[in-house]
Amino acid sequence: MNITRDEAEARFDGFLMDMDEQLEWLEDEAEQYGISISFEATVDDLEKLEQLFDVMSANQDKEFVSKLTTTFARQLGEVVRLNYGGKWVLSLEDPRSPHFNMPVLVGHAPVEGVEFAPILVMRSYALRRKKGTLKRAVDAQVSPEPLDLSGMAEE
Repeated sequence: MNITRDEAEARFDGFLMDMDEQLEWLEDEAEQYGISISFEATVDDLEKLEQLFDVMSANQDKEFVSKLTTTFARQLGEVVRLNYGGKWVLSLEDPRSPHFNMPVLVGHAPVEGVEFAPILVMRSYALRRKKGTLKRAVDAQVSPEPLDLSGMAEE
């Protein structure tokens, strides 16, 4: 489905406008499961976020899990934004980017132009349920380590 830039930007505005309400809902839901998360979440809370996603998505249909993934992505993005800086933007620069037309964070990493796509990270977690995925994804974004490919040229 092709949408215009104006439609994409309107959807992004809606994503941002719904942010506080969705995060408050998530905080209330977490409380019902005895898990404490908040708007001011830290990187140490990412394990709790995975735990909460697991219990809330158990035995749910695909549509519910998809919506839940987006809500959790908002929380994940806010953890990064509040702890490392940056801002939410709509990735529209490169149509070949895996983040194209997706809400991402920029300005959070020491490397300019790096986009953090919390929706993709949450989708990855939802598919594999590998503990520590969220923390590893955040660490890779905020503390990138350059690859040493010098030995590759000799082969």
